[in-house]
Amino acid sequence: MIPPRIAYLEISPRQTGKTERLVRHAKSCLAAGKRVCFVTLQGSVEDIRYRLPGAFIWGNDEEVPCREDDEGVIWFYDEFDWLDSTKIHAGAYYATTPKFLRTLGEQTAENDLLLGLIEANDRQLCRYTWPVDLSDILKEARASYSPEEFRLLYLGEFLK
Repeated sequence: MIPPRIAYLEISPRQTGKTERLVRHAKSCLAAGKRVCFVTLQGSVEDIRYRLPGAFIWGNDEEVPCREDDEGVIWFYDEFDWLDSTKIHAGAYYATTPKFLRTLGEQTAENDLLLGLIEANDRQLCRYTWPVDLSDILKEARASYSPEEFRLLYLGEFLK
């Protein structure tokens, strides 16, 4: 089965502006008169609702009332790897920090959402890092987290 072509896929470390980029994309869709359904972590719902008036915003713990077959809806998934309700939609926008390291052969595009999205996006993704020097923060994070957690959260790696 050929997966639907998505519009945008980003897999980047923490605090690199993923949500900001999704909000900018969503604002341009709203300005073009499109309906926007934006799914995010529960703690971000009120902020995103404030920043995207006119969009439908849901948290991970809420049932998403937009249907997959709603015509003209543009889907946005912020931190998709951490959400329970993420689905692959043609023309959708996705961004996340990886939740766990994948092992090729164990996880595939058929059984792993992140790898499925990479395949649906013709194996292309965006990756960003920090625009400023964070050496001290990274040194502290390396000491505070396991090597696997550091790779996920601060390097945005998702493959072993």
